[in-house]
Amino acid sequence: MEKFYAVGRVVKPHGVKGKVKVEYFGRDLHVFSLYHEIFIEDKKGRLKPYEMMEAIPQPPRLILRLKGIEKIEETDPLIGKEILVKKEAFPGLEEGEYYWVDLLGMTVETREGKRIGKVKEIFPTGAHDVYVIEGKRGEIFLPAIEEVIQEIDLKKGMMKVVRMEGLWEDEDEV
Repeated sequence: MEKFYAVGRVVKPHGVKGKVKVEYFGRDLHVFSLYHEIFIEDKKGRLKPYEMMEAIPQPPRLILRLKGIEKIEETDPLIGKEILVKKEAFPGLEEGEYYWVDLLGMTVETREGKRIGKVKEIFPTGAHDVYVIEGKRGEIFLPAIEEVIQEIDLKKGMMKVVRMEGLWEDEDEV
């Protein structure tokens, strides 16, 4: 079964000609225009494909025009629904960049092979992301910076990290 990932949410209609205002979950609003086909759940819970005709950045949101949606009344079933895409539709990444969905659930170990937990959550800050690790004694917050995150192996589902003062204690290592 194909997996779909939420990239945004329809917030409200925009004008009377079927456009909708969208909250985008990514950082760069311009990336949204790379998605040619999006999916939105219908009233019966089935994913319905929509061809994207136009994506206009209007920070902090986007205005979308979808094929077949031409009147304000036709936007009603879309309001409040998540916008989903297939993983293959994600734009390519530069070396050293990762999608959050690939990091969630990843095992985190020290360079010496001691396990400290799994990536439970990720949240952005102004400077860098922070990885929330579910460890044996609770949550550990790791800044996503090169000094801490040494290696990410997507195939093995493994993240190697270096301990900086104050991030975790010996008792957190298994």
